[in-house]
Amino acid sequence: MNDAPDSLEAELLSLRPVATSPELRRRVAERLAVAPSARRRWRVAMAWGLAAACLLAALIWWKSDRQPQREPIAKAVPTATSNDASQTPTLLAYQRALSRSPAQLEALLDDSAAIAGQSQADAVQICAFTRSDALIHALLGED
Repeated sequence: MNDAPDSLEAELLSLRPVATSPELRRRVAERLAVAPSARRRWRVAMAWGLAAACLLAALIWWKSDRQPQREPIAKAVPTATSNDASQTPTLLAYQRALSRSPAQLEALLDDSAAIAGQSQADAVQICAFTRSDALIHALLGED
């Protein structure tokens, strides 16, 4: 932060831009004269592209309403009865079995696994996509 400029600053202060040539001015003027029609073509192309995108979105939305209704993803899970609750061991039961011996813990785990296997509901297929496999193959082709 000194007031006296050093040699680099003095050299930079002495630099001035080069004057533009008449040829450069002529080319810039030609480009500016042509630009409005090119801009208009660009706007027309963008408008047609936007219209095509809207038409495609409307077509997809209209076709998606015609898809058959799929069955629900999950079936109702049966509620646990008081009988099932009394048969299921608690955390305290697991801790007590482990404090007695590892073999008793294993036996308790085996018993609870057998109980859980008996009361388990039917397995349900869960789909992430709403479209069927046949429709996807029809859209993408066989390749």
